[in-house]
Amino acid sequence: MKIERLKMNSRIWSLTVAMVFAPSIFAASVLALQASGARVVTDHTWYLAGEAMTVSITAENATIAYAELCDTNNLVAGTMVSLEGGEGTGSIELPSNLHSGYYALSVYTRDNAHVCRQLVAIVNPLRKRVDDDIEWIRITHPDSLSYDSKGEEVEWTEGEKDVDVCETEGHIVKARVKNVTDNHFWGSDIIPSMSIVGKQIHYFEGEMVNDSTAVFYTYGVHGRQPLVLSAVSSTGVSLPIEIISPFATLLPKRLPHLVFHYNRNEVEARSLDMQRHQMAIAYADDRPSVYNDTAFGTKPDLTYNLDEYRQFLSIKEVLLEYVVCVEKKKVNGVQKLLVRIEPDRYDNILSSLVLIDGVPVFDIERLLNYDARRIHYINIYGGQYTFGHDIYNGILSFVTRSGRLTNYPIEPNMQYLEYDFPE
Repeated sequence: MKIERLKMNSRIWSLTVAMVFAPSIFAASVLALQASGARVVTDHTWYLAGEAMTVSITAENATIAYAELCDTNNLVAGTMVSLEGGEGTGSIELPSNLHSGYYALSVYTRDNAHVCRQLVAIVNPLRKRVDDDIEWIRITHPDSLSYDSKGEEVEWTEGEKDVDVCETEGHIVKARVKNVTDNHFWGSDIIPSMSIVGKQIHYFEGEMVNDSTAVFYTYGVHGRQPLVLSAVSSTGVSLPIEIISPFATLLPKRLPHLVFHYNRNEVEARSLDMQRHQMAIAYADDRPSVYNDTAFGTKPDLTYNLDEYRQFLSIKEVLLEYVVCVEKKKVNGVQKLLVRIEPDRYDNILSSLVLIDGVPVFDIERLLNYDARRIHYINIYGGQYTFGHDIYNGILSFVTRSGRLTNYPIEPNMQYLEYDFPE
């Protein structure tokens, strides 16, 4: 938000606030967490919508902690924090469209279903909403900052988190496969996969723990990453799949009314800091991913840098004119691209894994018609690769110039999302 805009409009400025909790309220929250065997501390006592909230978590005998922020209606933000020696720090990016009022910050671990909670005040000075629950009182001297809850208490829903096993060997991602029974499949007939979109191959095939739930055991992946989830049957039928959020929150029944005493200078300084933070996030999101041709510890047997060849309009033309050891063939009635570097060495019935920016390709015709001028590298890996119960004869990897699936829409039933892996 622009400070000049605030100065020009007194009505908007009347919504701008700054506030500090009374020590007794904050201390009570921390003590409640300590009693449950976990503790969380935030870097501020109040936040602007759009800021980043830093949370420091202590939880004994845990390697991953989950922090989530919600109101009485929805989960609004969350993060996962890696713990070393029972301690860790993470950041929650607050959406810029949050209403003003109190929110519940909840922290839990997989090996401790009990949820630890405290209140967080969030204000949105540039957007007034019908669900705002705040009373604004302007002050002129910083020593007069105060807090008044009017004796209200928080009401929480009863129950505990539905948590899983401890994450001792990498982060666990869960997903739900839909329409399984409608298509008369069993869990053993489904191949779920998860890919990180980029110029490096990070491909995981999951394990079906029942007929509709897939579990992915990840390792070596950190930070916010673009993911694509997919599920295909052994006969090539694509099924819809969606991630099961680790933040299956227990919403509070009621949150107290927020009385907010604000100081203009403090809010202006925080607003400028927030603008710089948002610009840094936008820059990070726009940076191209780093190219690495190593896949699962091996280098490609063949690499085509399309800058060194005549530019064709489609991948179909490129494969026909330049690329060797790749053939188009129908397998069980489904069109496939097969890697055949050593055709007599392996069973020709086995398929090859075809990827574009790390994402598996099932619709070969869509890929063949894709604009080849957007492709930078084609990498071909020979040999056999095993992912779970599935074996592939070779990998055919297409890498776009952006590494972000430029103008290549994901296939139906796949899910694309940004996912926070614990640091």
